[in-house]
Amino acid sequence: MMPMPFTSATRPSRRTQRGATAVGMLLMLLFMISMLGIVEVGYLYWAKRDTQKVADLAALAGAQQLSACTPGNANNTAAYGNAYTENKFTKGTLSVQCGTWDPVANAGVSDHFSATAAGSTPNAVKVVAQRPVLPIWGFAGALPSVSAEAVAAGQEPTAVFSIGSTLATVSGKSPLGQALAAVGLNIPEASLVGYQGLANATITPSGLLNQLGVQLPTNLTAGGLNQFLASSVQAHALIDVLNATVIAAGQKQLVNANATLVNAVTAAIGSAPGQVTLGSNGTTSGLFAQITAPDSAGLQSALNAQVSALQLISTAIAVASGQHALSGNLSTPANAIPGLNISTAFAVIEPPQIGIGGVGATASTAQVRAFVHVQLSSSSVPLIGTLLSPLATISLDLPIAIDLVNAQATVASLCTKTDGSPETATFNVKSSILQMCVGGISQASAFSTAGSCAQIPITNNNPLLTVKTGTATLASVGHPFTLTGLTSQGTGTLAAGQSANIPSDGTPLDIGSAVSNLFTALTTALITQSTTPSNSSTISLPLATDLWNNNAAAHTGLTPNLNQLQAALNQLSSSTAGLQGFLQNTTSQVGNILGSTLTLNVPGLLTGTSNVLGGVVNLLGGIVTQTGCALGGQSSCIAAIQTAMNGGTTALPNSLVAVLGFVVQALQGPLNNLGSQVLTPLLTNALGINLGVSTVTLQSLQCHGVQLVY
Repeated sequence: MMPMPFTSATRPSRRTQRGATAVGMLLMLLFMISMLGIVEVGYLYWAKRDTQKVADLAALAGAQQLSACTPGNANNTAAYGNAYTENKFTKGTLSVQCGTWDPVANAGVSDHFSATAAGSTPNAVKVVAQRPVLPIWGFAGALPSVSAEAVAAGQEPTAVFSIGSTLATVSGKSPLGQALAAVGLNIPEASLVGYQGLANATITPSGLLNQLGVQLPTNLTAGGLNQFLASSVQAHALIDVLNATVIAAGQKQLVNANATLVNAVTAAIGSAPGQVTLGSNGTTSGLFAQITAPDSAGLQSALNAQVSALQLISTAIAVASGQHALSGNLSTPANAIPGLNISTAFAVIEPPQIGIGGVGATASTAQVRAFVHVQLSSSSVPLIGTLLSPLATISLDLPIAIDLVNAQATVASLCTKTDGSPETATFNVKSSILQMCVGGISQASAFSTAGSCAQIPITNNNPLLTVKTGTATLASVGHPFTLTGLTSQGTGTLAAGQSANIPSDGTPLDIGSAVSNLFTALTTALITQSTTPSNSSTISLPLATDLWNNNAAAHTGLTPNLNQLQAALNQLSSSTAGLQGFLQNTTSQVGNILGSTLTLNVPGLLTGTSNVLGGVVNLLGGIVTQTGCALGGQSSCIAAIQTAMNGGTTALPNSLVAVLGFVVQALQGPLNNLGSQVLTPLLTNALGINLGVSTVTLQSLQCHGVQLVY
């Protein structure tokens, strides 16, 4: 078949071809114009972003130098300099204000910023930047001016620190093992493998809370945050806190090790560890001490501070272990004197804390308390020398709470800097060791209260000391009292990452001297608080009679009564001289221990002993003139002894002075045994504590930080 010929009816005309080309060109032109318009719109958004960058950087520069705020806080020269010089913002307008950023106080304002009044201290800078946007080609029409706002707040200087009792070095212990040993947890090193990698790792409190799923309420103050974190609702299982810590520190591989560690803690304390309270308030002690911040900006600084992950782990374990970490009982020392019974218990009453905050923030060591109950009945114990039967009976019932270790570090200043040295923080440290609260307590109440033992509630008013001859009460002490203990104070300045013993030499007493002085103070307190009947003959007559009767073996020679009298007076002189020597040797350190809690009449006692001694010497010198006694008059001999005790002009009855001489001889033995055989081993062997020295560690220090808050 022949092909159909091409005719004019099927061939497109030239006009049609030209029309199609024109339409294509028009569409292309419209597309290009649209693209140019899109470029101009994009340029508008770029100008907006660039203006925002200028506002952000200017606000940050201003917040870094709040001192550059002009009088009246109208503006900030550092913010202007950053915008105009560093960022060449010369074709727009800039508004800079110094003021206060506070989400709580300024909750009704979207940016939480308010201009501060003249003379007040600003903590933030607000920048508003505006600039016109000129079109490039004009295809998008007239472009609007762009505006940007930014608020930057200066972060309050914040320190993260801890304080612990200086311990005797435990050979072979890792850093975590040493920290746990401070609260009496001896964890096998095999359970601590891997944690060495956390030695230099840090996390923020905010990061820990996020890992635990804790959502902080909005508009929190520092006080509100402390109450929130200290509530029982925010207590978490130990394993959860440990896992959150290692994950936040980037050590997720330690999650399995945490389970092993918790099992080791359970084995060490004999029960499952309790929960970890995250914060502290006036009655609850938790992982973090009370956070100190002047405003919401300072609170944000505290929440973003860098905390040692290893410190968090050891402190969390101490909090979860509670009073079980270090606990135990000690019984009466071997070879104690007859009639003496001593029972002892000890426990951690408050865990250590991590301090976070500015000036005024505090942190405390783990507080360890011992309860010692001393009971003595001297009915079968000779009081002096070679007496064959007791001159008088002494009943001692002393429940004693002893705060072994209690130290607190307080931030005194932050961010001090000298040429060529890093910024530092200065801490004031107060340490108190061996504070004693005597009487009115039981073992149950002794461990019921943290803080000072003086806060333990009084549950009874049983007599502490009773001295009798026959049925007559010669002296008694019935009211509880407190001995202030040994104190030391010091100041130290640290850079971030540094530790120091503050004070460097601790309490200037070794443990032996400390214990000796403490129980000398206890004896002094007991004898100077004794109360006696107003009629001195109530004491002197039976005491003189007992002295006479218990020297019956002195009947020798031609004047047996005079020999017996002389022996009795010699014993009276010996006991009184012993009391005088005891009081004269009471050191100034013991005086410091007694503090102002007692009204002492040591000079009166010394005068009384001198009067008794003088009376005895006079009687001994004129003993041959005691014709009534020499002729066998027993009543005359007893009257001579009584005369020696009743002489003198001091308001303190000399008869009481004589009794107290015997009391001192009776008390010092058991109390010294308590110190040397009970308390000293507890401090050195069970705890390994170096008395009065506290180690302060500055984990991190944040100075002059700033952040965009709007």
